[in-house]
Amino acid sequence: MTKHTTTKHVSVPRHAEQPKENSCKCGCGDNCSCCKCGATPVIALGVSAIALIMAATALLKPCTSAMENWVKENPQVIDDTMTEYYKQKEADRRAEERAQPKKAPADLVAKIVADKTNYSLGNAKGKYVIIEFFDYNCGWCKRTNAAMKEALAKPEAKNIRWIPIDTPIFGEDSERIARFVLAAGEQGKYAEMHDAVGDYKEGRIDEAALMKIAGKIGVNAEKMKKDADSKKIKDKLVSNREFTKALKIGGVPMLIVNGNIHPGALFGDELNEVVAESNK
Repeated sequence: MTKHTTTKHVSVPRHAEQPKENSCKCGCGDNCSCCKCGATPVIALGVSAIALIMAATALLKPCTSAMENWVKENPQVIDDTMTEYYKQKEADRRAEERAQPKKAPADLVAKIVADKTNYSLGNAKGKYVIIEFFDYNCGWCKRTNAAMKEALAKPEAKNIRWIPIDTPIFGEDSERIARFVLAAGEQGKYAEMHDAVGDYKEGRIDEAALMKIAGKIGVNAEKMKKDADSKKIKDKLVSNREFTKALKIGGVPMLIVNGNIHPGALFGDELNEVVAESNK
C-alpha cells in the first residue's frame, strides 16, 4: 500500500521563482514569462512605444480638431495675443537700449544744436538738450510732446532746451502739417502752432483745420499757407530728413537726450527722471 504524505500547501508568488534579471523591460513589473503586456524582452519597449504613440494620436486628434475650431471662432483673441506679445518684445528691446544708452554722434548733435533754422522750446540757452524727431500724426509723439510741454513749465526744468525736429513720415497729411507749422514760425508763432496742432481733437487735420487753428492763435492764415509752399520751408524738411538718415532713424518718436539716443516716447516716470537729471 502506497503511503501518502500530506504536506501543507505553501503559496509561493509565481514571480519569486523567476530571477530578477529576467524582469520584463516594458516596465509592467512582471517577469518575462507572464508579462501583463504580453511582450517578450526583445520587443517589449517597441510595443510599448507604439502603443503610447497610437494612444496619443487617438487622444490628440479630437483635441486638435477642437482647437482648430476654437481658433476659427476666436480670431481676435489670437490677434490680440500676438499683438501683446510683439508689444512686450519691443518694450523689452527698448528697455534694454535705455538701460545701456548709446551715444549719438557728437558732431551731428552739435550740428543740430547750432542750426539756427531749428526752433528751441523751453530754455533756448539751456545746457541740457533734448532733440526730438517726431510726426504730428504719430500718437506716441503726441503723448511725448504734451508731456514735454507740461514738464518744461516746471521750474525744475529750467536747464532744458527742447529742439523738436519735424519729421513727417506718415504721408501727405503729415507733410502738410509740418510745412504749415514751420510756416507759422515765419510769423514768430512756431511754439503756439506746434502746441495747438498737438491739442487739436476735432478730427483729421487737413488744410481747412490748419487755417482754422492759425486764426485762433493770431497767425495770418493766408500768409502761412503761402509760406508753407515756399522753397525755404520745403528745403527745411529736406534738411531734417538728412539728419534722420545720418542718425539711421527708422521710426518716430526718437529722441537724443543729453547726447544719448533714447528710442521711443518719453513721458511719465522716465521724463521725470530726465527733468531731475537736468538739474545735476
